Amino acid sequence: MNKQMLCINNQEDEDIENWVNYSYTSFHQILLVGEGDFSFSLSLAHNLGSASNIVATSLDSYGSLTKKYKKARSNLVKLQKLGAFLLHEVDATKMKLHTDLKMRKFDRIIFNFPHAGFHGREDNPLIIK
Repeated sequence: MNKQMLCINNQEDEDIENWVNYSYTSFHQILLVGEGDFSFSLSLAHNLGSASNIVATSLDSYGSLTKKYKKARSNLVKLQKLGAFLLHEVDATKMKLHTDLKMRKFDRIIFNFPHAGFHGREDNPLIIK
């Protein structure tokens, strides 16, 4: 469910603040950790109306992502056009040391479904169990 609220900043300009499920707003600085094909980041950006406040990261390299996931390349292109800051090969356990992240502050950090460390395809029913 989207909710729009009218907000007035200090300069008395009117800006629209978009909310997604009362959890995320277009005014929040949002960090997404461990993205797979970046479809969640893209969905969030579409619902917020922009990705200029989104930093989305993946553990995989760009090359690995585009081989693993059919829609990764197109999702990344769309996110860039919407203004997202995208980082690859980011280990969530060492993020505080990452040069592009160590001085940033975020209102929301989203780590949807951390990888369990198995080897093989994630859509394999035995792996899912």
